[in-house]
Amino acid sequence: MSYSGVFGLGYYPAYRFVSLPLLNVQAEASIKELAAQVKLTQTYANDANVPIEASYTFPIPSRAAVCSFVMIKQDGTRVVGIVKEKQEARETYQTAVAAGHQASLLEQQTPDVFQVSVGNIASNEQVQIELIYATELAEDEESDSIRFHLPVHIGARYGHAPTSPHTFSFRNFFVKAKSSPPFLTVALNVEARAPIAKIGSPSHTVSTELGPDPKLPNFKELPFSNYARISLSSESMLDKDFVLTVKSAGLDAPRCVAELHPTDNTVAMALTLVPRFKLPDISRQEFVLLVDRSGSMDGKRIQAAKRAMVVMLRSIPHKDSLFQIMSFGSHCSSLWPQGSKTYNQETLEQATKHVDSMNADFGGTEIRNALAQCFRDRKKDRPLSVLMLTDGEAWDLDGVLAECKSAVEGAPKNAYIRLSVLGIGNSVSTAMCEGIARIGNGTCMIVGENETNFTGKISRMLKAAKSPPISDIIVDWGQSTSTNFTSSSADDDFEEF
Repeated sequence: MSYSGVFGLGYYPAYRFVSLPLLNVQAEASIKELAAQVKLTQTYANDANVPIEASYTFPIPSRAAVCSFVMIKQDGTRVVGIVKEKQEARETYQTAVAAGHQASLLEQQTPDVFQVSVGNIASNEQVQIELIYATELAEDEESDSIRFHLPVHIGARYGHAPTSPHTFSFRNFFVKAKSSPPFLTVALNVEARAPIAKIGSPSHTVSTELGPDPKLPNFKELPFSNYARISLSSESMLDKDFVLTVKSAGLDAPRCVAELHPTDNTVAMALTLVPRFKLPDISRQEFVLLVDRSGSMDGKRIQAAKRAMVVMLRSIPHKDSLFQIMSFGSHCSSLWPQGSKTYNQETLEQATKHVDSMNADFGGTEIRNALAQCFRDRKKDRPLSVLMLTDGEAWDLDGVLAECKSAVEGAPKNAYIRLSVLGIGNSVSTAMCEGIARIGNGTCMIVGENETNFTGKISRMLKAAKSPPISDIIVDWGQSTSTNFTSSSADDDFEEF
């Protein structure tokens, strides 16, 4: 069964939930090469006749880093948030609210779910919450292409949500209010080093304008084809995540990006290395297709999973390969209970018929138990490559990642374990899917429910799964090994990565 609860921004007077309107949401993003900075501005209103404390839960990408949190009062006063230890921050917030002051608290529930609590919103008053985060972008279907993902929906997560003094469970990011419907605007500025070859949204209908923003002081001097502006507005809530894809020559190339601090005399630099190795395929390997058949996968998600599995099955190396299909939900089952079988025409036909018969009828989403059984049943004489297909909608993130870490670190060097994930759905948990792939030394690709062609993404996953892992990498920086580097107090804040 799925975990569900009340919906929307609201509060609890006398043990009953009262919904408050979210009047306006503005999402602005600046996309430069492989990174993006996003600013979300949410306007809340108290239409009750007394001051209230409201809470609201919303998603951001798991790989994002929050860099600014501001509450803007109705009179224009900006209250800038500061970072504190979680318990200290809660106590400071509760003390301010108890004293009758207007205060706000931003807490991370999971790596991709945050919660805002706003205390003492006066009657008939509006308050804005401004959140800025930076995030790296994921690769997309084609070479030299990236995918920008703006979460607007939290699916029903299976299990028990993390406890918090202000915890409510919500499904939608943009929630329909009782009074007027929320008004959403999305505005994105895209900048690339080379001309933009392709840009568009597979999730929504958007307005696209090529060329730099006329507000830039030197916009007439900038190369026209390297810039684009994307906009979207909606009078109603969105029921799926917003996705933008950009293709530009050289996005797969190594690069170094530097940015000056607006006020301090400092520079931030990001170095991206894109190694290209010609490696032979692994000679003998076991492949396990681990598919989520819980209730949250019903409808378009299970259909997308089945299409993906058909492509995966035909991409497994024919020589010396064993393979298995495992389905999970509240329980876990295998196509061949006795263990993986040799890949040949007969077993391929059996597997294809099994995939055709699949439905999302396995109940809840017990990912950790499924992975544990997969690791127990594996062949110990060869490497194991797990290809998981899931929406990742389960709350036990720490338990799942711990299971993966234990198995990967405990596997013999000649029989290592690699985990790759195809995240499926408009509300996929990026924290779960990307976390499994990161710990499992694999690849994570995300597809929306309505995407019809994602063969390229599956091809990338299988190519990585068939290649041997690389370790003990040495980077030649072009400097003599005898060069001595000294550290001073001025360099104490330098972070090497």
